[in-house]
Amino acid sequence: MKIVIVGAGALGRLFGALLSKGGEDVFFVDLDQEVVAAISDKGVGVAGHDEEPDDARFFPARATLNSRDIQECDIVLMMVKSYHLYEAVLGVSHLVKETAPLVCLLNGLGHIEVMERVVDRKNIIIGFTNMAATAYGPGLVVNAGGGKTKIGEHDGSLSPRLQKISDVLNKCSIETEAVHDIMSRLWCKVIVHAAINSVSALVRERNGHLIESVESLSLLKRLIDEGEEVAQACGVVLGSTDLYEMLMISCRRTFNHLSPMLQDIINRRKTEVDALNGILYRYGKKHGINALTHLTMFELIKSVEKTYTMLDEQEERF
Repeated sequence: MKIVIVGAGALGRLFGALLSKGGEDVFFVDLDQEVVAAISDKGVGVAGHDEEPDDARFFPARATLNSRDIQECDIVLMMVKSYHLYEAVLGVSHLVKETAPLVCLLNGLGHIEVMERVVDRKNIIIGFTNMAATAYGPGLVVNAGGGKTKIGEHDGSLSPRLQKISDVLNKCSIETEAVHDIMSRLWCKVIVHAAINSVSALVRERNGHLIESVESLSLLKRLIDEGEEVAQACGVVLGSTDLYEMLMISCRRTFNHLSPMLQDIINRRKTEVDALNGILYRYGKKHGINALTHLTMFELIKSVEKTYTMLDEQEERF
């Protein structure tokens, strides 16, 4: 299958390397000229979590700065940062159709509303991944930890195309499950990861160390409690998932991993706090819930971003 990956960041590279290793035709779209040049020259490289970057194995892939260079494909994997989503969807809208769906694997909430401004909602598949990765150089990634990927249709159906995509990903060692309750599962993931990302970014600790401190663990739990309250107010059924247990498992599984938000802070990049803590606060406010801990984390992260003058003047204010 010809698979277009929009966004050659850490997770985009990891998916691309595994898909290429599994025999799929991988084509990256990215705005970073250095990344595009590196992948075009050597392919995409991946090293295991217990290996050095120098031990990376490279797999063939193509890359372009201009999505219009690609005329057709079978799957579009959207793996950009959330704040680049609208422009990214515009760029690949000519590729998206019912038989070539847009599979969104972004962090956070609110992405459906953005994407359906450009493409038909029926051509969008929602998902998320619990895989972890760390980018090294322009075309290399270290696989920082395994974890399942979940994908689902809006109407809850386990459609043939959903199963086909799941089969392809599983064949390529990307453990994937097609589910009927994707939005419930996505909310659970966002609530937990909004806590982990923001706290790790502010205290500058690896994921596993967050649960070893009474203070950071208390803050994590308070963020999860607020997230659950917001979900309930929004009418989202979280099911029987124990989010405290999910938090502990996630931190232990990626014990030495730097969260994406912490990686962004270290590299002086804009974070995705808007689509995590920010949107949980906004959804809560809309339904009469004051998620003040999430608001505080949002404001603190934004204050950190201001120290390296990367705020977007068009950004929504809460």
